[in-house]
Amino acid sequence: MFYSNVENFKTTTGYEIDGIWYPRVTSIISIKAKPALYKYYADLPSFAAGEAIKNKSAEEGTLLHETVEAILKNEQPAIPDSVAPATAAFLDFKKQNEIIPQQIETRIVSKKHHYAGTMDCLAELNGQLGVLDIKTSYAIYRDYGIQTAAYVEALRENPSMPSLKRWILRLDQSRFCIRGCGSKMREKGGNIKIRPAKGVVASRCPHVWGELIGEVELRELPDIEKDISAFLAAKTLWEWEHDYWLRQILKPKQNSR
Repeated sequence: MFYSNVENFKTTTGYEIDGIWYPRVTSIISIKAKPALYKYYADLPSFAAGEAIKNKSAEEGTLLHETVEAILKNEQPAIPDSVAPATAAFLDFKKQNEIIPQQIETRIVSKKHHYAGTMDCLAELNGQLGVLDIKTSYAIYRDYGIQTAAYVEALRENPSMPSLKRWILRLDQSRFCIRGCGSKMREKGGNIKIRPAKGVVASRCPHVWGELIGEVELRELPDIEKDISAFLAAKTLWEWEHDYWLRQILKPKQNSR
């Protein structure tokens, strides 16, 4: 990643809070290698094509994210047609589970470890308090553990904070083959991905796709202490990688001469 100057680095990778700059949680965890993502880019015609798909996917994910957060705030947002199936799945989930949000889209800071992040939701879910992180991905990936662990570790700095759970709430929407082969088609960012079901029948099926169906998956994440250690290790590596810019932030007056 290229940074034109120290201010560009600060804006891109962190937050200024009460006159103090903190690196962003999502910037820190981006230091971790993502082999599956590299393969994804390699299979596309060009890097530019991959960036276009990624940016459009992010816009679609943000739209669903904002719609769900508005619902959690007891607002009545207009539900865009493009995310209506996933939103309907979330509303069904909400009817079947008690969700009491305490904080939504909240900036949190760790003064102990010097980082900041924006947490989706701190909520009581079926009587238990925890960090509820909303994802619009195809699956729940292991990397989500270190992101949510960073939020929990920051929240723990409040001495009155009780023990916290961590959940990923994954929302998505896909089409399934109505011929019964079990295959699934997902379109996001203008990119169509067909995931055949296992077996010879699925691979030979002339698929006929049904209507768009929303999906919801809730998973509680275990091993909080292991994930916190992994996040702090990633932070150490991130600081090593960006030592040039961090030294300029720590000594702004000297560097401005």
